[in-house]
Amino acid sequence: MVRFRVLYFLEDIAHEKFLRALVTRVAGAQGIPSEQMVHEVRNAVGGKGKALAEFSQFVREERTSGDILVVAIDANCRRYVERRKEILRYLQPEKAWQVVCAIPDPHIERWYLGDPSAISKVFGLETPLGVSLPRYKCDRDWYKNALRKAIENAGFIPQLGGAEYGQEIAEAMDLYQVGKEDRAFKHFIDDLTQVLTRLKER
Repeated sequence: MVRFRVLYFLEDIAHEKFLRALVTRVAGAQGIPSEQMVHEVRNAVGGKGKALAEFSQFVREERTSGDILVVAIDANCRRYVERRKEILRYLQPEKAWQVVCAIPDPHIERWYLGDPSAISKVFGLETPLGVSLPRYKCDRDWYKNALRKAIENAGFIPQLGGAEYGQEIAEAMDLYQVGKEDRAFKHFIDDLTQVLTRLKER
């Protein structure tokens, strides 16, 4: 059985829980079952500044290769294109990775909140939570606090700020609808789908 190896270089645990589930889900839609996916996380702590510095070191020192390299760093109110260029400039030509950038703008918690009905499903609520998500709000903690409040309103205590529910939320959300509202999310799903399609056809 052919296995697809996915390396992850991530900013924190909120990225890890959510993005691994999304990769598995998109792969499944491409006809690649979860048992064919091998996930290896290389970094999941440190925040944006440390993550970029450690990503540079990772690229220089990583000796193994994977089919896909998922790099996730929040835009932090920088333009998507700028952050993507910032990530890709560290890559070296001899590395044979298929790179997919996940750049939540401004932060990963906005993606968690992209489909309020998914949050309701995860917590077994019959009616949708009253989550009011602005089209875009550049505030360091706005989305973190909104996610925490939504989970608390559902009657749960988010010990990790909501990251512990990342897998369940990613599995329940409507990817198409979230992509319509969030361009950076759509970029990630589209790029991942294209990479998986190429890998299947090789």
